[in-house]
Amino acid sequence: MTAQGTKDPERDRGGAAVLPRTPLASVDGVWVKMEYLNPSGSVKDRVATHVLRRGLESGSLPPGSEVVEPTSGNAGIALAFWAERLGLRAVVFMPENMTEERQRIIRGHGARLVLTPESDGVVGAIRRAREYALERPGRFLFDQFDDEAGVEAQAALGNEVLEQAGEQGIGPFDLVIAGVGTGGTIIGAGGTIKARHPRTRLIAVEPEASPLVCRQLFSRVCPPPALPPLHEYPMAVCHLQEGIGDGLVPGIVRRHRHLLDDAVLVSDQEAHEETLRLNRAGFPVGPSSGTNMTVARRLAAGGATVLTFFPDRMDRYRSLPEFKDL
Repeated sequence: MTAQGTKDPERDRGGAAVLPRTPLASVDGVWVKMEYLNPSGSVKDRVATHVLRRGLESGSLPPGSEVVEPTSGNAGIALAFWAERLGLRAVVFMPENMTEERQRIIRGHGARLVLTPESDGVVGAIRRAREYALERPGRFLFDQFDDEAGVEAQAALGNEVLEQAGEQGIGPFDLVIAGVGTGGTIIGAGGTIKARHPRTRLIAVEPEASPLVCRQLFSRVCPPPALPPLHEYPMAVCHLQEGIGDGLVPGIVRRHRHLLDDAVLVSDQEAHEETLRLNRAGFPVGPSSGTNMTVARRLAAGGATVLTFFPDRMDRYRSLPEFKDL
């Protein structure tokens, strides 16, 4: 299964996956990298292909090896998708309250899915994945929240953006906007762009209900949400913007804090409204895209050249009441 609008992934001479470039397009005055058009439907294809390809080439992942991943969804989907195609076995640990579509997609790609208690959140999935990987030799753990391989993978995304910007005659970006899940996109892609254009500012985005980067890395007193979450069902980290604001400050972000210029909070209501607007405009993207675009449009309105990302597809959120009518 491939995302709408993309070709089947090519393969290099060694058999490893080579991703086609995703479009860089202008949407409402914002430059957007369309990462939801990757083959498994999210920006995490870049991380999964990088990690698995490196393991296969180095010999640390012999054919049939077990690859273990803690996730809130997209990374697990990408790992399952690519492991099945590359002759590896994926074991994915994910909180039980993540959407039913995510669970179905991961299993559909042939992975073993282990659901961890909702009350333990993503941190619990990380802990359980680490324990499982240590229980038997030969299990390969990729901890996307801490492993620098995620930064390396998303650095390639930054280089791809710079290449496409040059082809389209786009000047240096004033701002790069990205939500913080693992931090790989803002640190890896954003950091690569900033290395080329030091005046570019990197803006981390978080859900208003989970402002840990704001509080811990920017030493701010973040006010409580002005309105309650849109949904009434319980969640370990109670907000609509799944995939970011997972209840921890990832090691990737802590180590590279110097690259971040600011952190901005987005409410569920803002993210929901923007996600609906994007879908009705023909972009079938999830709420993290709405979150990113909420901030990006606001800042682009002042005349800045802004880059952001549409990280994943709506197909993994349709069971949520907020998106049932899309």
